[in-house]
Amino acid sequence: MATYIRDLIDLPERVYRGDFVLRLTEGVARPEETLRDYVVTPQLASCFDQALAFIRSALDARSSKAAYLHGSFGSGKSHFMAVLHLLLQGEPRARSIPELARAVAAHNTWTEGKRFLLIPYHLIGARTLESAILGQYAEHVRRLHPEAPLPGVYLATAIFQDARTLRERMGDGAFFAALNAGRESGEGGWGEIGAAWDGRRFEAALAAPVRSEERTRLVGDLVDRVFTAYRGVAQGQDEAFVSLDDGLAIISAHARALGYDAVILFLDELILWLASHAADLAFVNREDQKLAKLVEAQTPDRPVPIVSFVARQRDLRELVGEHVTGAEELQFGEVLKWWEARFHTITLEDRNLPAIAEKRVLRPRSEAARQQLDQAFRETERVREEVMTTLLTSTADRAMFRQVYPFSPALVQTLVAVSAVLQRERTALKVMLQILVDQRDRLKLGDLVPVGDLFDVIAEGDEAFSEAMRIHFENAKRLYHQKLLPLLEATHDVRLEALETLAPDDPKVVPDPWRGYRLKVGCRRLWPPE
Repeated sequence: MATYIRDLIDLPERVYRGDFVLRLTEGVARPEETLRDYVVTPQLASCFDQALAFIRSALDARSSKAAYLHGSFGSGKSHFMAVLHLLLQGEPRARSIPELARAVAAHNTWTEGKRFLLIPYHLIGARTLESAILGQYAEHVRRLHPEAPLPGVYLATAIFQDARTLRERMGDGAFFAALNAGRESGEGGWGEIGAAWDGRRFEAALAAPVRSEERTRLVGDLVDRVFTAYRGVAQGQDEAFVSLDDGLAIISAHARALGYDAVILFLDELILWLASHAADLAFVNREDQKLAKLVEAQTPDRPVPIVSFVARQRDLRELVGEHVTGAEELQFGEVLKWWEARFHTITLEDRNLPAIAEKRVLRPRSEAARQQLDQAFRETERVREEVMTTLLTSTADRAMFRQVYPFSPALVQTLVAVSAVLQRERTALKVMLQILVDQRDRLKLGDLVPVGDLFDVIAEGDEAFSEAMRIHFENAKRLYHQKLLPLLEATHDVRLEALETLAPDDPKVVPDPWRGYRLKVGCRRLWPPE
């Protein structure tokens, strides 16, 4: 009786759109789930050591710094940032991961006693960097420290004009009662600046310079207690926030007043967000130039450093290249080169995928199942040397082959390359699992998943990264169905449509030229010889 792969590893009945996609904001809120599924390879442990050392360098230099977390789709950038967040937060379960013990211990001396204000961001859907970074900071701090005043990151002109009008309408008594709601004069742990508002302080704050503490405090209190509609970070008003340069200085001072030693920004999907606007070159040029502000400020008035980690799956030049030509391309490239030179890079390498897939997708049901898979792989190793060389490619070895069996290193390498042009929901791990689920009733112990099986899973649907890539997929499908499939049918004198509803191995159905082949029912494609 045949043994199927489904009997040896745990496979779900279906694969859903969000499987293997961790959303940063959810990951830090659910540490148990985040850490349960996380696999730390030696290369990833080194990346955590680099990230912690990078933060220390910013603290030692008392200057803001930014770093890319670079890796392909599915390389675990969001998961990495979530675990780093938990490490800096002091989460015991994160700090006790055996593979991270050495990296954590090496940094205990300088992290002990430090307070980090950790802000996770998800940029997709943001209107501008100001609304994303400054607005989400204000919302995060309001939840974390409800007793503290909001930072004055909202553009003051319109707010002050409305405040003057409202004061005249309500009268001083009612107006200042609303503005001071929830605060007793001189209390709150904020010193003189925490005193209640009156006519004298109110007028002085209106006339104070931009970024001054009094003006910043007034903006925050007006938004927090009177004009609460300004809290919205996606209200369609780009002018609701001060410039990013001013805003970063304001949140740095605000974090220091709260007793923090540094602000850590985890900016997930920022480059993907910019790429989603690739057709609007003016938008991309305007927003990407702001990124340099994460590192360089016009005025050095950030009392605590701001350290930013930016997830990046591809170079922005590649993502917008089809929309930029000639002089615009040259100018765009020079701008990117200018600010990217100010960013450090931490690379999550694709060679982590086999180890992660082994534990998250291909974990055996039992020790006996593991031994059966080991034996089947030893049989697979007996193929001709030239075949093995092709399957291994130039980058893998037999140990890596065993990690991904019944896939091959050739398939994994192809998948990594192709996944870079897919949406983030189509990660490498999800595609591998989808293939196993689709073939749960056909894939037997001893079979090897052909590289060509990627085509059906990747090409289906309309989930290509860009419109141009979707067109490439459509062209590939037309080439197969209109050219290659008819050629196969003519060569073997068969018609697949007549066979799709019949048993693929039925000797009465499969003619002699197809002996040793099996029909993949429903996909109109042949499997390679067994």
